[in-house]
This record gives sequence, C-alpha cells and structure tokens, in this order.
Amino acid sequence: MTLHYSDEDMAALQLDVTQIVLHADHTYGKQPWAPRLPEAGKRGLGAEIRILGIDPDAAERRARERGATVLLAARDWPHGWRDVVLEDPDGYTFAVGSALP
Repeated sequence: MTLHYSDEDMAALQLDVTQIVLHADHTYGKQPWAPRLPEAGKRGLGAEIRILGIDPDAAERRARERGATVLLAARDWPHGWRDVVLEDPDGYTFAVGSALP
C-alpha cells in the first residue's frame, strides 16, 4: 500500500484503485459507539475485510514468515476466488486473494 497522508488522527492509504482511511480511536469521541472503544478483547471479531488483487499464496507465505495468524490456508473457493484468510492482532479477518481464471 502507498501512504498518502498520516498524522496522529488518521492515515490515508491506497493499493491500486482501492483507497483505505484509518482513524484513531479519539477521532470517534462524539460517535454513539465511542464508549465501546476502551473495552478489552479483540475488537475485530466478526469483521471480515476482503481484498482482491493480491496473490494469496505469497500473502500466506509472508504471513507465516512473520508469525502472523493464518486462519485458513490459501485455497480455491466456489465463489470464484483463491484466497487465504488471515487474522490481525485485533481479531480482524482479512480474506486476501485473486479471482480464479
């Protein structure tokens, strides 16, 4: 990903045509869900982020080399993707892959 901007409040990233903006907890202080932010536990449980256009086998290899959690090894799925399912330290699930030919 290319970093376009970052400060203590947010970061703007891009991978090909996909743009992602990440915000720090304190930027949500006035939102109705703000009281949940300091709660203990893996915050991402139940959230799955799908990213198409990344070689899933290479992503799995890099994840394993770095000791990251691989929930499901790279495989072909009936929905037409080959992907690997990874988990970040906060419990967010990333299905990373590419369309099958």
